[in-house]
Amino acid sequence: MSGSSGPSVGGEGYSEESCSALRLQRVLEAPVPGVADGLTVDDILSVQLQDGAPPAVALLTAGGALAGSVVPTMRLLECLRQGNLFQAVVLSAAGGVVRIELRAAS
Repeated sequence: MSGSSGPSVGGEGYSEESCSALRLQRVLEAPVPGVADGLTVDDILSVQLQDGAPPAVALLTAGGALAGSVVPTMRLLECLRQGNLFQAVVLSAAGGVVRIELRAAS
């Protein structure tokens, strides 16, 4: 029987992918009324790290209005802290649920 002598780093599905290749799908948390409900498919939001306890990732419209936030992964936090820029693209918006994809800003 072969195997490793310790747990895999980061758990199943973890990879040390570069920040530019990182893509995450999330649901907008704490959507701001009057802002989030105006989002449509393909809208692009800027991603802003808000360090704190716990750290948060805020999503802002092109006009700078807070639309809501997302629950970040440790990798996303690392990338943002290293100065990598990310954007969020709206994948769907229905019934108050907004699904977005976070990716490196181009």
